[in-house]
Amino acid sequence: MVKKNDTNSKSVVPTAAASSPAPAKRAVKPAAKAKKTVAKAPKATASVKAKRTTKPKTPTAPIAPAYSREDVALRAYFISEKRRSDGIHGDEHQDWIEAERQLLAESAKPVKKAKRA
Repeated sequence: MVKKNDTNSKSVVPTAAASSPAPAKRAVKPAAKAKKTVAKAPKATASVKAKRTTKPKTPTAPIAPAYSREDVALRAYFISEKRRSDGIHGDEHQDWIEAERQLLAESAKPVKKAKRA
């Protein structure tokens, strides 16, 4: 069915597409925000820290302790036995921490080489 209103106007044809909703538009990504620049006051020359001139060649990885969990457990056992025999109050957590502290202190000391005769 074609309707005509004027002789100069185009004909309007109803279609199935006209009754369906308009196709969804693509989502537009927000533009990247510009970084705000803040003018910093110049620092006094006396308080300027020296900058590091060289960078480390390799990143420093955490160093594994020189003792194992079994070493700490054995040391904590002997600490608890000594504590009990002396009649001192405490618990296994304190013994464990003390054992780790002792082993860490011992592993930090340089090892002396034995003299050969």
